[in-house]
Amino acid sequence: MRLILLIVAVMMIAAQCSAEQPMAQEYRKILASDNFYVEYDDKNVKRIVAQDKGRRMARTNLGGTYRAIVSVLNPIGNFFAIEHEKYPEFMNVGDKFYKFLESDFALMAREDQLDDENLNPVEGWRSIYESLALPNELAVFNWHDRFHKVSAAMSEPVFVESMKKNVGGKDYDCDRYEVKITNAAGGERATIIFDLCYSGGELALAQSALLADGKEYEINKLVVKKILANIPSGEFKLSGKEKVHAAGIGDMNDLLENPPFIGELGVRS
Repeated sequence: MRLILLIVAVMMIAAQCSAEQPMAQEYRKILASDNFYVEYDDKNVKRIVAQDKGRRMARTNLGGTYRAIVSVLNPIGNFFAIEHEKYPEFMNVGDKFYKFLESDFALMAREDQLDDENLNPVEGWRSIYESLALPNELAVFNWHDRFHKVSAAMSEPVFVESMKKNVGGKDYDCDRYEVKITNAAGGERATIIFDLCYSGGELALAQSALLADGKEYEINKLVVKKILANIPSGEFKLSGKEKVHAAGIGDMNDLLENPPFIGELGVRS
């Protein structure tokens, strides 16, 4: 009888170690929906990515308080744009992409323009998808999000195991996922591991590392603050009267820093 109980106990422990944390599936559901809010710190830089009824918005706050937007139109950078201003730095609505240089001033490029070699490189349109995407560490929950662009050589994340892990002197319950990177012939070149670590049942840390020769080489570590099904009230503020100007296309308007006026945004928060 004791032997049977021991076997059952071992099987239960093994099952617990092989199952994802209870909130993992809920996070998948949230991040695959048309409404979510994600807030995390990446090397002391606060980032917010949100989806709201067809709008994707993102904002960065350096040090969690200050933000710098540097461009040809704003070469010094708006270092005094404090957090409570709450306008997005980047936004997508339909086939239109916006970069806000001030709370009432945005540049706009259509999706079919993003590959145009004439787009002003200083404005950073080449990285607009990355600016609006979840980081790889959190995209584990929604690898096929339209803004998440990864090489075709990278496989989808596969859950490997759950484990206890001590990070910075604190214990976490972590789920490990693996992504395989293959060469042109389909052979395996490398493995990237993602450890999503929970505290009190909520996701708290998200780490990535390269696995090679039995060793882990850290790539990145995020401190996860919030993953919510809806944007908190007032977190992004748009009046609809923001002035929208056309993205630079390498013409005289770029040299004169005089982008053509398109009209008011017309989209309210």
